[in-house]
Amino acid sequence: MSESAIADFVSSFIPDTATHVEPVRGRVVMSKRRIVLAADDEKTTIPLNGVFDVQHETAPGDLARFFEDTVTIAYEHDEDRHVAVIEGGGSTVDRFVTLVFKALVHGTTVYAKHPARRGGRITDQPFEKGNLALSPGDLTITGDADTTIDLSTVSHFERVDREVNGSNKQLLSVRHMGSTGPITTELALSSGRKMNLLGRYIRLQYTHLKQELADVTLTSEEIEALVAIYSSGPNASLAAVLGVDASRVTMLLNDLIEKELVTDDDGIALTSLGRAAVSEHIEDVNL
Repeated sequence: MSESAIADFVSSFIPDTATHVEPVRGRVVMSKRRIVLAADDEKTTIPLNGVFDVQHETAPGDLARFFEDTVTIAYEHDEDRHVAVIEGGGSTVDRFVTLVFKALVHGTTVYAKHPARRGGRITDQPFEKGNLALSPGDLTITGDADTTIDLSTVSHFERVDREVNGSNKQLLSVRHMGSTGPITTELALSSGRKMNLLGRYIRLQYTHLKQELADVTLTSEEIEALVAIYSSGPNASLAAVLGVDASRVTMLLNDLIEKELVTDDDGIALTSLGRAAVSEHIEDVNL
């Protein structure tokens, strides 16, 4: 591959589910234009402009005997559809998946209505043109529609039909947290393929955090503390907001830090899991 590699690691993979029944061991090399799966006696090239779906999940039943987790890449090449499966565990693969999505949708033109709703109220905000940019945990829209969606705070998303600049379009409606509470942003892309990929990326972030959050038990007092930190920032007077003394606040914060919902490295701040918890519970709290 002549272009520079942005990912290069060794893994087990099934180069093509139509022709291989068992995984092989080899290198996974990615550039800005393609992914190459290279084993001892063969090489499979996946053109990124042909990729129409990417999934990162627990291995389905027929692959569970080979893999615990998988990255499945579906793509078109020479007018045929193919599916490649890569072993999906570990931080290296997590970074690889993010790089794949960045290569697929980064810089794509988007029309965004932000916010389309504040809480349950529809706004009169117009659709504005921008470009997509992905960074760890964030979806940023640059240009006229200048905004950033913290993906850890997404509580719901769906495809809906809306009129955009005089024509009916299918778009993504994303409910997430804004600076003052829940808002909804609507995103329209001209490419159905890229719309599907963006939706898949949002779902991936959403699902992984929800799975982590399902293992965390929170008391009503802990939820109130998380919402107070979100609403007031590192200078929040939790003792005053919660009506408890300083020693109780210290105990609460220690519990939240242990549950990886809060960090105190540079002042009190929510982790991505903590922000997801706020998004899940904020409407249950009246501060």
